[in-house]
Amino acid sequence: MGYILEPIAGKFAISVFFMGTLGAGLSSIFPILMITPILIADYQAGKLDVKSRQFKILTGIVCCIGLTVPILGTNPIKAQILTQTFNVFVLPLVILGMIFLINNSSLMKEHKAGWLLNVGMVLALIFACLISYNGVVALLS
Repeated sequence: MGYILEPIAGKFAISVFFMGTLGAGLSSIFPILMITPILIADYQAGKLDVKSRQFKILTGIVCCIGLTVPILGTNPIKAQILTQTFNVFVLPLVILGMIFLINNSSLMKEHKAGWLLNVGMVLALIFACLISYNGVVALLS
Protein backbone atom coordinates (compact mmCIF):
# COMPACT_ATOMS: atom_id res chain seq x y z
CA MET A 1 0.00 0.00 0.00
CA GLY A 2 2.89 2.32 0.64
CA TYR A 3 3.91 2.12 -3.00
CA ILE A 4 0.42 3.17 -4.08
CA LEU A 5 0.72 6.32 -1.93
CA GLU A 6 4.18 7.13 -3.29
CA PRO A 7 3.01 9.45 -6.12
CA ILE A 8 1.09 11.54 -3.58
CA ALA A 9 3.25 11.37 -0.45
CA GLY A 10 6.67 10.82 -2.02
CA LYS A 11 9.33 9.23 0.17
CA PHE A 12 7.06 9.54 3.23
CA ALA A 13 4.43 7.21 1.72
CA ILE A 14 5.27 4.23 3.92
CA SER A 15 5.36 6.47 7.01
CA VAL A 16 1.97 7.95 6.11
CA PHE A 17 0.50 4.48 5.59
CA PHE A 18 2.00 3.24 8.85
CA MET A 19 0.63 6.21 10.80
CA GLY A 20 -2.82 5.68 9.27
CA THR A 21 -2.79 2.01 10.17
CA LEU A 22 -1.57 2.76 13.68
CA GLY A 23 -4.25 5.44 14.11
CA ALA A 24 -6.98 3.08 12.94
CA GLY A 25 -5.81 0.41 15.36
CA LEU A 26 -5.55 2.73 18.34
CA SER A 27 -8.92 4.38 17.65
CA SER A 28 -10.69 1.02 17.56
CA ILE A 29 -9.04 -0.61 20.57
CA PHE A 30 -11.34 1.02 23.14
CA PRO A 31 -14.61 0.02 21.44
CA ILE A 32 -13.26 -3.51 21.02
CA LEU A 33 -12.38 -3.70 24.71
CA MET A 34 -15.74 -2.26 25.76
CA ILE A 35 -18.19 -4.23 23.61
CA THR A 36 -18.32 -7.40 25.74
CA PRO A 37 -18.74 -5.63 29.10
CA ILE A 38 -21.37 -3.30 27.61
CA LEU A 39 -23.37 -6.18 26.12
CA ILE A 40 -23.28 -8.20 29.34
CA ALA A 41 -24.13 -5.18 31.51
CA ASP A 42 -27.02 -4.33 29.19
CA TYR A 43 -28.30 -7.89 29.42
CA GLN A 44 -27.96 -8.11 33.20
CA ALA A 45 -29.18 -4.77 34.54
CA GLY A 46 -28.94 -2.13 31.86
CA LYS A 47 -26.19 -0.22 33.68
CA LEU A 48 -22.45 -0.39 33.03
CA ASP A 49 -20.26 -0.17 36.14
CA VAL A 50 -16.67 0.32 34.99
CA LYS A 51 -15.37 -0.07 38.56
CA SER A 52 -16.90 -3.51 39.05
CA ARG A 53 -14.83 -6.67 39.27
CA GLN A 54 -16.77 -8.20 36.37
CA PHE A 55 -15.88 -5.28 34.09
CA LYS A 56 -12.19 -5.53 34.95
CA ILE A 57 -12.08 -9.29 34.42
CA LEU A 58 -13.89 -9.13 31.06
CA THR A 59 -11.68 -6.30 29.83
CA GLY A 60 -8.57 -8.21 30.94
CA ILE A 61 -9.71 -11.34 29.09
CA VAL A 62 -10.31 -9.34 25.91
CA CYS A 63 -6.86 -7.73 26.25
CA CYS A 64 -5.27 -11.18 26.56
CA ILE A 65 -7.14 -12.41 23.49
CA GLY A 66 -5.92 -9.36 21.59
CA LEU A 67 -2.33 -10.19 22.50
CA THR A 68 -2.44 -13.72 21.09
CA VAL A 69 -1.23 -12.66 17.64
CA PRO A 70 1.95 -10.91 18.83
CA ILE A 71 2.67 -13.49 21.56
CA LEU A 72 2.43 -16.38 19.09
CA GLY A 73 4.52 -14.49 16.54
CA THR A 74 1.84 -14.77 13.87
CA ASN A 75 1.85 -12.50 10.84
CA PRO A 76 -0.64 -9.74 11.81
CA ILE A 77 -1.85 -9.21 8.24
CA LYS A 78 -2.66 -12.90 7.78
CA ALA A 79 -4.32 -12.98 11.22
CA GLN A 80 -6.49 -9.98 10.34
CA ILE A 81 -7.54 -11.53 7.04
CA LEU A 82 -8.38 -14.79 8.83
CA THR A 83 -10.47 -13.07 11.52
CA GLN A 84 -12.36 -11.01 8.94
CA THR A 85 -13.04 -14.17 6.96
CA PHE A 86 -14.52 -15.86 10.04
CA ASN A 87 -16.88 -12.89 10.53
CA VAL A 88 -18.66 -14.08 7.41
CA PHE A 89 -19.59 -17.33 9.16
CA VAL A 90 -21.01 -15.57 12.21
CA LEU A 91 -23.42 -13.41 10.20
CA PRO A 92 -25.98 -16.17 9.42
CA LEU A 93 -26.07 -17.07 13.13
CA VAL A 94 -26.69 -13.44 14.06
CA ILE A 95 -29.52 -13.17 11.54
CA LEU A 96 -31.08 -16.40 12.82
CA GLY A 97 -30.92 -15.00 16.36
CA MET A 98 -32.58 -11.80 15.20
CA ILE A 99 -35.34 -13.72 13.43
CA PHE A 100 -35.96 -15.74 16.59
CA LEU A 101 -36.06 -12.64 18.81
CA ILE A 102 -38.29 -10.47 16.61
CA ASN A 103 -40.81 -13.29 16.24
CA ASN A 104 -40.92 -14.16 19.95
CA SER A 105 -44.37 -12.94 20.97
CA SER A 106 -43.68 -13.19 24.71
CA LEU A 107 -40.67 -10.90 24.27
CA MET A 108 -41.92 -8.51 21.58
CA LYS A 109 -45.64 -8.51 22.53
CA GLU A 110 -47.50 -6.13 20.16
CA HIS A 111 -44.24 -5.21 18.37
CA LYS A 112 -43.74 -8.70 16.96
CA ALA A 113 -42.42 -8.69 13.39
CA GLY A 114 -44.82 -8.69 10.48
CA TRP A 115 -44.58 -10.64 7.28
CA LEU A 116 -42.70 -7.90 5.40
CA LEU A 117 -39.89 -7.75 7.97
CA ASN A 118 -39.74 -11.55 8.07
CA VAL A 119 -39.39 -11.69 4.28
CA GLY A 120 -36.57 -9.15 4.47
CA MET A 121 -34.84 -11.10 7.22
CA VAL A 122 -35.11 -14.37 5.28
CA LEU A 123 -33.64 -12.65 2.21
CA ALA A 124 -30.81 -11.31 4.38
CA LEU A 125 -30.26 -14.83 5.72
CA ILE A 126 -30.11 -16.28 2.20
CA PHE A 127 -27.61 -13.58 1.19
CA ALA A 128 -25.50 -14.26 4.31
CA CYS A 129 -25.49 -17.99 3.58
CA LEU A 130 -24.36 -17.35 -0.01
CA ILE A 131 -21.55 -15.12 1.25
CA SER A 132 -20.57 -17.78 3.80
CA TYR A 133 -20.50 -20.38 1.04
CA ASN A 134 -18.19 -18.14 -1.00
CA GLY A 135 -15.99 -17.79 2.10
CA VAL A 136 -15.73 -21.57 2.44
CA VAL A 137 -14.85 -21.92 -1.23
CA ALA A 138 -12.22 -19.18 -0.93
CA LEU A 139 -10.66 -20.78 2.16
CA LEU A 140 -10.50 -24.20 0.54
CA SER A 141 -8.85 -22.94 -2.64
